[in-house]
Amino acid sequence: MRYLEIFIESFGTYLLLVFMIRFLGKKEMSKLSVSDLIVFLIISELMTMSIGNKDVNFLQAALAVFVIVVMDKLFTVISLKNPFFKKIVEGHPTFIIFQGKVNQKKMASLKYSVDDLCHHLREQGIGSISEVEFAVLETDGQLSVIETKKSEVKVPAAIISDGVIDYEILKLMNRDEAWLMKQLKQAGIQDYHDVFYCIVEKERLFIIKKG
Repeated sequence: MRYLEIFIESFGTYLLLVFMIRFLGKKEMSKLSVSDLIVFLIISELMTMSIGNKDVNFLQAALAVFVIVVMDKLFTVISLKNPFFKKIVEGHPTFIIFQGKVNQKKMASLKYSVDDLCHHLREQGIGSISEVEFAVLETDGQLSVIETKKSEVKVPAAIISDGVIDYEILKLMNRDEAWLMKQLKQAGIQDYHDVFYCIVEKERLFIIKKG
């Protein structure tokens, strides 16, 4: 009888985890944020503990998993509406190399050595830092690289995303909101809230309006 209970609980755990992962949304395991990884580890540990354990009821573990997943989903929705909250929960990408210049202070604060940088560049077939225009350490720990010969933008990040201005990007460009508004008006846009996506290319703004 005990073996049957373990079989049923194992089967139920598998189905529940599959359902919860689908509910959280499709995402490559290598692209998980810190919060995503924590959620996956917690729910898998909770459900594993409930299998064959008389002290941990399967339904209690399932309820705990449900609460955690709903909280994570709620945080995701809030993050989409509030960029500041998103940066607190998920962190934000950091420019290691910006317009060909290495930011040594940022590297030191992140405990990211020049050997780490060169290693990640070699993995992408790049032999020297001199070939790189931008290198961004993403929130998942991956290094995104744009070579100088392939760069078509001033900064490889949106200055407006879904109606929200990224003031950090403006600061990196030594620009301000007044400059941005002037550029938008020249493009026939009066309110930045009407912009879904905006990035600064070398010669102009590339803009997608909200549909």
